[in-house]
Amino acid sequence: MTSLRTVVIAMDGSAHSEYAFEWYEKEFRRAGDHVVIVHCSERHEAFHGAMGTADIQSVCNILSQEEETENKFKTDIENKLKAHGINGSVKTHYGKPGETIIQLANEAQASNIIIGSRGHGKLRRTLLGSVSDYVVHHSEVPVTVCRHKHFTDHAHK
Repeated sequence: MTSLRTVVIAMDGSAHSEYAFEWYEKEFRRAGDHVVIVHCSERHEAFHGAMGTADIQSVCNILSQEEETENKFKTDIENKLKAHGINGSVKTHYGKPGETIIQLANEAQASNIIIGSRGHGKLRRTLLGSVSDYVVHHSEVPVTVCRHKHFTDHAHK
C-alpha cells in the first residue's frame, strides 16, 4: 500500500531547479503524490534603489514588472505540472529563499523536499552560504539535493 506524500520542489527558473524537477519525475515520483512547487522571489536592486528616491512611479513600475514576471513563472509551472500529469500547486513568496522553502514546506506538511544545487565552489559556499545548505540544516523532513553531473564537472577541474 502506498501512502500519499506531499513533495515540495524548490524552483527558481534555473537549470539546476529544472534538473530537480526532472529528477523527481524520473526517480522519485509515486502515484498519488501531491507536489508543491515553491518559488521565492527576492526584491531586485532596482527596487531597492527606487525605494531610496521619492519616485513613487518607479517603485510602482518595478513592482508591476516583478508581479508580471512572477505570474508568468507561476502559470508556466502550473502548465508544466498539467503537461506531466502531476497533481500539484505552485506557491510563490517574497523573502529569503531558504527560510521561505522551509516555511512553505512546513505549511504544506511536506514529507520530502527536493532542491537543485547551484554547485558553488567551496570558498564561495563558505562565504555566502547556500540555499540548499540552509534547507538541509533546517528541514524537519528528508531533503534531496539534486546535483547534475554536467553542472559539477567544471568545479573539480
